[in-house]
Amino acid sequence: MDLKKELCQVADVTRGRISRAQTFSDFLAYCALLLSSRTDPVHRKDSMEQLQKLKGSYHDAEWQAFHHTLCSVCDTARRNVDCGCYEDLFADAYTELGASSRALKQDFTPKSIAMLMAQITTREGIKLPEEGYFTLSDHACGSGILLLAEAERIAQCGFNPAMQLVVQAADLDIRCVHMTYLNLSLNGIPAVVIHGNTITLQEFSRWYTPAYLLGKWVWREPMLFGNGGYTSNE
Repeated sequence: MDLKKELCQVADVTRGRISRAQTFSDFLAYCALLLSSRTDPVHRKDSMEQLQKLKGSYHDAEWQAFHHTLCSVCDTARRNVDCGCYEDLFADAYTELGASSRALKQDFTPKSIAMLMAQITTREGIKLPEEGYFTLSDHACGSGILLLAEAERIAQCGFNPAMQLVVQAADLDIRCVHMTYLNLSLNGIPAVVIHGNTITLQEFSRWYTPAYLLGKWVWREPMLFGNGGYTSNE
């Protein structure tokens, strides 16, 4: 089944008891919290507590549907990795379900535009910085499409984004944080994704992708946000 169709179907799992937009947002939270609880020891306790609280809103069969859909997301991501495709897995469904925020005036960049921007900013023949890796930042990251496009472009230039790229992303909308965290995690990209206000530099939470933790980037490139340091005391 097409992943977008399956994601839209999971939004209907409560049959109207909870709105489609809210159900999809909760599904994103489920995926992000489950991944974080199993890979990030710094935030594991908080992730597990939030996951248990979220579970209270759903029946067992609905929760199981979340699990099955997450398996489909992971299968699609695995196939994408095998063919070197850095795909935004969630934005199309997010937009179609009406989950985007009117208050924040959210508008998601098409992949064709994101790839064009990546080709303009990263030319053939680019060389690694002295540090041995590229750094990338997007402080209004949305679903992470611009970051994914740049990672794909870096790969096209002969580098390994899983080893030679580290990302900081931020967004005021926690749902965008979840989408970016999942997209970057499932593509093996080291990243810190921050739920925070880019204007005031207020940080609410931070999410470490598995590749960021496994590569010990927390020591190599700690990714401060503003002048406030860390939310967690690593």
